[in-house]
Parts: sequence; structure tokens; C-alpha cells
Amino acid sequence: MAILLLTSAAGSPGVTTLAVGLALTWPRPVLLADCDPGAHQAVLAGYLAGQSAGGRGLLRIAEAHRDRRPLREAVLDQSLPIDGEDGERQLFLPGFSRAASAGLFGGVWDDLADTFDRLGEVGYDVIVDAGRMGPHGLPGPLVERSAVTGLVLRTSLRAVMSARVHLPSLTEQERLSTAGRTGLVLVGEGEPYGRREVAQALGVGVHAVLAHDPPTAAHLSDGQPRPRRFDASPLVRSLRAAAGVLAGRMARASEVVAR
Repeated sequence: MAILLLTSAAGSPGVTTLAVGLALTWPRPVLLADCDPGAHQAVLAGYLAGQSAGGRGLLRIAEAHRDRRPLREAVLDQSLPIDGEDGERQLFLPGFSRAASAGLFGGVWDDLADTFDRLGEVGYDVIVDAGRMGPHGLPGPLVERSAVTGLVLRTSLRAVMSARVHLPSLTEQERLSTAGRTGLVLVGEGEPYGRREVAQALGVGVHAVLAHDPPTAAHLSDGQPRPRRFDASPLVRSLRAAAGVLAGRMARASEVVAR
């Protein structure tokens, strides 16, 4: 299995910042897929500083699905390099260009999730930015096919209480599959609660912890100028550690499914 699914319950904990940061520090070739139904175009408008998708994205995937064309070729065709330095090792699949489009995508999710899963056959892991969970949860096939699912949240009481409300819908979806592995990704541990307190309150383990580092985060989320000593910043150091942990979890989950 090759899918890491990232989502949040409320507020702005930094799902897209995390997704971009992980894609840039991932130890293997990776595809970052914008599957946020809200059509915010957060990566194009943020880290990629307004770069045009050139008409590429999920709507073209829907057209390929309608025309019964192979989706793996369509996904790779519709993807852009997320970073000029690594070209084909770090790809980005743009999301919906209109908010209403997600409602018409229902029949495509299953085949797209299968395609993401099978990208592992050509050496790619997939990081899915699913945005904020809506009232009906996330697209079921993405949850069912994910090797690891990360619920991203800050460590404030408001964030923890929101996660408590929404987490059951995610874990209930996950029970449809033996592959999913839901855990927490905490941003700003100790502000004010620590990982043990948050994990105990939610009954779910912590996958990774990220530093609260606004200047570095602004580069990843909004394309702000790269700070000095970017590679040695607290956020990038924590992103590298998180990428290693999450990639390891995905590999172990894949081994279990393969048995």
C-alpha cells in the first residue's frame, strides 16, 4: 500500500503545510494529491505562489474515468513537479477547480484510490491532502485504501474537543478495511497539552509531532520567501523525522496486507 491520508477536524492546524513539507522531505518518490473537496487550491495558491495548473487536475481524472482510459497514466499525466530540483521524484496532482465538482466525483473515488494504491508498483508513495472533514466524513475509498491516516491538530483544548467530535466518523469509516491506521499528528506540542495527554483524551496514538515554527510554515503554506537556515529550522527537522516515521509505518502496513 502506498497511501498516506491527511485530514483535520477543525480550524487551521496546517494539513496542507504538513502535506507539502512531507512531500519535500519524503525518503522515496512521492505524489502529493490535493483531494480537498472544498476546492481551495491551497498548494497552487500557496507554496507554488499562484502557479497555473494549466487545466490539469482531478476534473481531468474524472474525464479519463468516464472515457474508460487507464487512470494511472492519467494521474501521472495530470501531475506537476512540486519542486524543480527533484522533478519526477516529487509530483503534485492539483485538486478541484470548482467547489461543486466534488459532489460529482463520487463514482470516481474508488478507482482513483485503487490507482493511488497501485502507484506503489512503479515506486511512488501517495500523500493525500483531504482537507477538513465534512459532515459526511471523507471519501470512503480513500480511507479504506490508506495505509496510514493522520488526523492533524493543534494541542489546544478547542482543537482536542473538535477532534473528539469528528474522530469517531473517521475510525468508523476505517473499520471497513483492515488496512487503515489512524493516528494523530500534533502541531505545537505543549501549547498547552503534551502528546500523552492528547492521546489519552482521544484514545488514539500519536504518529508524529511537528514544531510550531510560523516563519518556516509560511514558506510551505503561502510561498513566502524561504527563511535563512531553512533546512536547519525546527519545522523542517521535525518534518524529516515525521516523514521517516510515517514512511516506516506505511511500509509495515503494506507488509501486513501482503501476507
